[in-house]
Amino acid sequence: MHIPIPIPIGAKHIAAVQGAVWKFVSCAHCQQRYAYLLALEATGEDHDLLFLDGEGSAERARAKAEENLLQKSRNVVLPVPCPNCGSYQDDMSRKLKDGASINPLQIAGVVIGALSFIPLAFGIPYIWILTIVLAVTGLALLVYGYVVAFRFDPNTGDPEPRKALGRRHAVWGEQLAELLATSSNAELGVAADGGRDLGSS
Repeated sequence: MHIPIPIPIGAKHIAAVQGAVWKFVSCAHCQQRYAYLLALEATGEDHDLLFLDGEGSAERARAKAEENLLQKSRNVVLPVPCPNCGSYQDDMSRKLKDGASINPLQIAGVVIGALSFIPLAFGIPYIWILTIVLAVTGLALLVYGYVVAFRFDPNTGDPEPRKALGRRHAVWGEQLAELLATSSNAELGVAADGGRDLGSS
């Protein structure tokens, strides 16, 4: 009988960095310019084959983490509505619609539909009528939930709460002008914060 004995031939270094980037937006509805701060975290890893370059491997892992952070800063969007008119931009609306694709109506419909078959376990005459009623109710709730999710538009309704949300999380007007005037281009980009080595394995 052969028992394999694993022999380590290297180490994997993992690094994590945190950073923040200003995301600039020009509202498609009212053309107001505003910006919000996006805080991010990313990791990177590198393999130190044969344990020959532990320090270099840790540095490469950190460099990959910073590269991943920069990539994330380009792709991630927060739903911060315009502080002037309260409109969510198209990419923000898509994100909110994706998040609302599953709603409590759909969940209730699935639960009721699944529970509708339990009465059939009892030998009561005409209990199948209760099963049909519950199954139809569950299906109706499920379909209605899908209709609600399909029609969901985060820009409908009173814009005032959305304006208040935008003003809490964004800079605009004079604040934005001051930010642009006092910050260098480097400061407006991703600023990697510290970073930490998560160790090697």
